[in-house]
Amino acid sequence: MDALNGTTKIIEIDSPVSRFGPYLTGPNLAGGLAIAFLVQFIYQIVYYRYFHPLKDFDGPFWGSVTRLWHTYQNIRGIELETYDRLLKEKNTNILRISPTELLIPSALSLPQIYHRQAVKTKWYVTGALGPGESVFNMQQHSHHAHFRRLIAGPYSMSKMVKNEPLIDDIIIAWIRKLNDMFAQQDKAFDMSRWATFAAFDVISLVGFGEAFGFVDTATDVDDLIEELHKGFFYFGIVGRMYPFVEFIKKTWLGRFLVSSEKDKGGMGFLIRWTNRIMKARQKELAEGGKDKGRVDLLQSFYEARDAQGQPLTEDHIRAECMLLFTAGADTTGTTMGAMMAYLLSNPTVYAKMVAEIDAAFESGVLSTPVPAASEVSKNCPYYVACVKESLRLCPSAPNIFPRLVQADHAPLVIDGKTIPVGTEVTSTAYMANRDPAVYGKDANEFRPERWLENNGEAGKVFDKYLATFGYGTRSCLGKDLAMIELMKTPLMFFRAFNPRLCLPSKETPSPKRILVGAMFYWDDIWMKLEKRDIPGFTW
Repeated sequence: MDALNGTTKIIEIDSPVSRFGPYLTGPNLAGGLAIAFLVQFIYQIVYYRYFHPLKDFDGPFWGSVTRLWHTYQNIRGIELETYDRLLKEKNTNILRISPTELLIPSALSLPQIYHRQAVKTKWYVTGALGPGESVFNMQQHSHHAHFRRLIAGPYSMSKMVKNEPLIDDIIIAWIRKLNDMFAQQDKAFDMSRWATFAAFDVISLVGFGEAFGFVDTATDVDDLIEELHKGFFYFGIVGRMYPFVEFIKKTWLGRFLVSSEKDKGGMGFLIRWTNRIMKARQKELAEGGKDKGRVDLLQSFYEARDAQGQPLTEDHIRAECMLLFTAGADTTGTTMGAMMAYLLSNPTVYAKMVAEIDAAFESGVLSTPVPAASEVSKNCPYYVACVKESLRLCPSAPNIFPRLVQADHAPLVIDGKTIPVGTEVTSTAYMANRDPAVYGKDANEFRPERWLENNGEAGKVFDKYLATFGYGTRSCLGKDLAMIELMKTPLMFFRAFNPRLCLPSKETPSPKRILVGAMFYWDDIWMKLEKRDIPGFTW
């Protein structure tokens, strides 16, 4: 009340909107956001470059201040070449490739980086392979060890050799198809695709109980391989940008980042494939219980039980099946493609290897029509050396697989430098497998003889540091299956045919190795075949 005239006085208080509303225009808001972004970006540059614990480690300027740099290199498919060039230019054995990550290419450092208790970073849990978590994604070593014990048994060599007769059937069908379609027709074909066809039929047989029919139909069934490569590309991007991805996943946009069966292609396509296989198996189990006598990996996932008798969740089984697709087939096909490209480009090595194979068959130490993997590994040392040299020079997963430096573990010291706690550290199989300190000054050359030198003692050292299948307790579960395939499939190919690479042309381009995401694959290994007369094989 106004004490003098008895009226009520209304006090007007300006609201922020009324006061600043005239200034809240679209251009002003955009300008303000741009300034805020610029300030944040400048702060990030200054902090990461001059105040971060990794400030004293050499690396490219943009790589030290933003993850966009190595993501861009990966998208271009030149990440490994770029790292190799920078390591040489800066004359260093440790390269800072992102604000929080160091690349350590030395093979001798692998035991320190990938030790038993090493923790994986969030690079692995972006949702690129779907919402579930497989043993590949699990960050904590204790969590990984628990679930690895549940599913590792069927992957063992003793269990995998029981699948050899079934694998032999696929190899024989593959050889016959190559003969009918190409050798008999004197027709050029792309071996990179056919190597992958054989590998996909093997992994689908061992993993899910029946071959998907890549060899039989002579096609990429439902474009599965093409969609897998698209998924690799996405995986490479979101892994490198995981802090941003983790932030977005907490918003309403997160559902667009995690791969799902609703996605049209890439990993979404593979998830739909996996779901269809799992539903068919669930129906089969419901109708017939365990009487079907299944021995494939999918069945072992369903039958796995922990100490409390609990089964794996559906999401976990789906994740392990996805891992079979992404890591179990195209990877073996890549090594087979590498063998073709390397051997047919080295006539002396090729002739020596074929002579050893022929002599082993003629002496009876290799069974017909398809020898056991154990027979090959025991009696064909030069062939085995060719396989291992191909694995060394062309690891199917050649890229970064980071671990976290922990406070509760022994300090990580590389070349006299202590790596700060909390740092992401990684090597790459591509670089570690070419380390001159282990493999010699000619480490970049294809020379299988290196594995047999010093009465095989050199090969033992190489085996210790070979990073193609990963390293340490988290190495690839499917290694034994891959080695069985590699002991048999390429050997039978070289036994059955005289292959020759086509001269480069528009129709038959030169072989090329392609990096997509974290994976290598081959393209354009164009060749022609001449059928060989081999005893004990029915064409």
